[in-house]
Amino acid sequence: MVERGARVAEKGGMPAFPHYQPAHRQRLQAISRSDEWQPLIDQVDLAELRAAVAPPPAQPAQQSAASTFLIRHNGPRVRKLIDEGVTDEDQLVAALGDWQTAVADGGPMPIVFLGLAVTMDCSFEPRCVYCNQPWLPGRLDLADWKALLTEAAAPTPPYVYITGGEPLILGPDVWGDDGLVAFAVKLGCAVNINTNAALITPQIALQMTKIGLARLHVSLDCADPRLQDELLQSPGRTEEVLAGIYNVQIARELLGVDHPQIHVNCVLTSRNILELPKLLRFLLDIRQSRPTGSTGEVTGEQLTWGEFAFHLIPVGGEGNARLRPSVEQWKRFYARTWPAAEEIWQDYQAAAGVAADDRKPLTRTLGVAASPFLRVDHRMDLDEYCRLAAGGEYWRGALSERCYVAGCQAFILPDGAQHWCGGHAVCRPTPLGNVREAGLRDNIRANITRLGETPTDACAGCAGVTCVINQSAASALREEVRKWLGQGK
Repeated sequence: MVERGARVAEKGGMPAFPHYQPAHRQRLQAISRSDEWQPLIDQVDLAELRAAVAPPPAQPAQQSAASTFLIRHNGPRVRKLIDEGVTDEDQLVAALGDWQTAVADGGPMPIVFLGLAVTMDCSFEPRCVYCNQPWLPGRLDLADWKALLTEAAAPTPPYVYITGGEPLILGPDVWGDDGLVAFAVKLGCAVNINTNAALITPQIALQMTKIGLARLHVSLDCADPRLQDELLQSPGRTEEVLAGIYNVQIARELLGVDHPQIHVNCVLTSRNILELPKLLRFLLDIRQSRPTGSTGEVTGEQLTWGEFAFHLIPVGGEGNARLRPSVEQWKRFYARTWPAAEEIWQDYQAAAGVAADDRKPLTRTLGVAASPFLRVDHRMDLDEYCRLAAGGEYWRGALSERCYVAGCQAFILPDGAQHWCGGHAVCRPTPLGNVREAGLRDNIRANITRLGETPTDACAGCAGVTCVINQSAASALREEVRKWLGQGK
């Protein structure tokens, strides 16, 4: 028998799925007996496969990496300014957050986040109704991508975000034993794949689990299959997406591990913005409620371990104006829809037996990357935010005085163009350079003065995560300055 909850026989046995709800447990058991899974289970030496599983490396501290680097390199100069009598807080924060000064010594620069858009081709044709990714030809091959990973991983391995298009159409170049994920994991990188999940067969699910993939971000916008198919622009696509998700769940159970975690990207449009409670209830019904192998009384920490955390992404792109929620829909979302989702989450924790004082709010657990207005500080009230959001401006009021995090991240497009972040890689202002002609850090250094020009209009189209991390960095820099000023009084 297999340890840590998988509990299957070495050959031909059935996984027990002990940490799933009864209805979904039965669904997964039925799928694992199907003609897709059973021959594979019979053929594979599960004990050997489990022994070969690579654990995902730890994810670097994206929230604090930029501020830590800037404080280390600029701190002595700022402390000297304070000793010389400078007390203007904004001036000192600007000096502490100055990337040009921080990298002037030519020393090693961390790349904490590395986005790789490995293809702009997709397995869905027609594409999802809200897709706004401009197409580009792919000019980098597997050796090129591996060279980028090698460069980025020294001295500190980054969090690697593989996306597209649909990256899984590249097959073993992504998920094979000699593919990008396995190569990055061996370098110490935590790796995420952003996917529609429709190409995840049982074999691919087992393979991605074996090589140590940390996370999958799967696009899922609502719980209604009919509406979801309409958003995906093809009948039956929702069933394909869910089949891929269920295959990952079965693979994890067979191998007795918790990776890759499954997160959900939900694009908010006028057609699904009020459907969040139904989507959340569906995700809670199919999620693994706590980590594999955990036993005894359920704690809030076990229940909020990250499975099916969701990221709500307001629909972007000028061509999608027809899909934007209205002012009234945004107001209703925050007045009724989000509180209804919160109530479902609290009831779920209570039903699982989590003590009342141990229950976590949705915004800080499964929805940590979710609510566009609640997740960050906006310099406006909700009414103004809803008005701007209806016009497609979701983050303008939350942008910090400058971008502090872009200096330690990079986003590469299939043709080799390098941008600061994923938001810039979608709207595509002038790139920092091309990795076929210069190194990642060389391109960053050559453009470091441009960080003083941020935020730009491109930043207002952020999907949100970079904005959240940047607010954390700005707060950390200001707190450090205030501490030093206090010590000097």
